[in-house]
Amino acid sequence: MLYPWLQAHWAFFLKRLEQDRLAHAIMIEGPAGSGKNVLATAMVAKLLCSSDEPEACGQCRSCGLLKGGGAHPDRFELHPEEDSQIIKVDQVRQLISSLNLTTSIGSRKVAYIHPADVMNISSSNALLKSLEEPAGDAVLILVSSDSSRLPVTIRSRCQCISVHQPDQQVAIEWLKTTSQKREPDVIAALQAAGGSPLRALQYLESTQLDAYRKVTDGLASLLVKPGSASMIAAGLADIESDDVWRWLSMCASEAVKAGLTGQSVNWLASGQELQNRSLLDLQKLADLNRRLSTTTVRKDLLLQDWLIKWAEQTF
Repeated sequence: MLYPWLQAHWAFFLKRLEQDRLAHAIMIEGPAGSGKNVLATAMVAKLLCSSDEPEACGQCRSCGLLKGGGAHPDRFELHPEEDSQIIKVDQVRQLISSLNLTTSIGSRKVAYIHPADVMNISSSNALLKSLEEPAGDAVLILVSSDSSRLPVTIRSRCQCISVHQPDQQVAIEWLKTTSQKREPDVIAALQAAGGSPLRALQYLESTQLDAYRKVTDGLASLLVKPGSASMIAAGLADIESDDVWRWLSMCASEAVKAGLTGQSVNWLASGQELQNRSLLDLQKLADLNRRLSTTTVRKDLLLQDWLIKWAEQTF
């Protein structure tokens, strides 16, 4: 089932399909956790379905093959192999050869390429030839979280569908219904997820929300007791470092926005004012430390140093 914030994109897709104006290549772009792959999967099923229903019928031979998880002779999926982080040129060439064959079940073939932005230059160039001279009965659906990494020659030959994070209230209502959690927990999870409702749902169903609150509680406490940086750093050391640094960057950004707009941040004390310029530097430092945390550098010292700087932010 499609998420509520994808309905407008689905309606656009159906209208183009009904008018026979659907491009032979579609680029679905947007941030991680926004539901791009769910939309792409629904499009693939609809394009291969033999019925005239607004969505894939789930009953025809094609839908049966997709539902059963078995191989579909007209569906092709392209993603990095297990031992690689890129889509290789040989994979693209094999895909193109398959698309040039006649269909086996329905009237078209569909290729699902994700994430498209991990194609290297050779892979992109090989795919470009297919985009310039596409097989008449083939549709390519590319999914990307960072389409800027793709050559403009690829992007310009695709019909672009941009999926954004939903309005906050839409996300909150969906999360409350789906998770059956209290609204304060839902709001906190959505903040921790940077506005991504799908990632927020994962947090609500795991211990990650508790970890996020440990971070925000620590930041709020430091502004009252600046000398407790080493103790708080020790308490945060058992959290996955990538999450910690992402959350610290987000918290600094939230504090900056609050200072500029006059809005409050629910994990900060009421009326607490921070130095926006220094906070921007702290946000950049958190992003830098996130990359450094994957090296051999002492992660506990990185964290302690950042927290000491955070404790100096009150006027």
